[in-house]
Amino acid sequence: MMKKLLKNLGLAAVMAMALMATVGVGSAAATPTALCEEKTTVNGLPICEPNHIYPAGTRIHAELEAGTRLNIVTPVGVVECTQSTLDAITEQQTEIPLGAIVNVLNFGGCEKAGEEVEVKTIVKGTLDIEVIDVPEWTHDGTLTLTGTQITVFFKKAGIHCIYAPGHTGILTGGPMATIDWFGALTKVGGNFLCPGGNANWNGFYTVTSPEPLWISM
Repeated sequence: MMKKLLKNLGLAAVMAMALMATVGVGSAAATPTALCEEKTTVNGLPICEPNHIYPAGTRIHAELEAGTRLNIVTPVGVVECTQSTLDAITEQQTEIPLGAIVNVLNFGGCEKAGEEVEVKTIVKGTLDIEVIDVPEWTHDGTLTLTGTQITVFFKKAGIHCIYAPGHTGILTGGPMATIDWFGALTKVGGNFLCPGGNANWNGFYTVTSPEPLWISM
């Protein structure tokens, strides 16, 4: 119970940080971003030394934290998934933002109140990473899924909805980096049974590759 409370408090904090970033505080959108294997700071800035920068083509792999669930809150109800994997390959070494092609974004063990729900990705898109510089410089980054679409199919009711993510949370750098996964899901399609309105999701992932990982300039 205490662990869950601490996670919820931490999620609230990172959500507030992300909100500040999205309303234009700071200049994260204009800051070069790189993946770094060392936590180095130069004159107060999270600058990665050249020999510590992960190259283009680096694989980013993250798994839903064991014992937790990814919650997808929809107008139909709350879907809980016990499994989820993100796998992407960076396109550049340093870029504004740093883009990664999503090869895998899958979900398993999904249900709503005991009813099986199918959640899958139909358009993978890209994962964009930007170093966080508000309210101060960090070795963490915001995550955004661009061009991605997922379907949520409530099999028993025959309700099929299609959503597009955007901002997808915060990656906290470290010897075992983590992702606080959260953000809005914009409805972009579905069958006639899918109600209007958007959804949102939240969960906690562990980054297993690269290891270690810090977000830098």
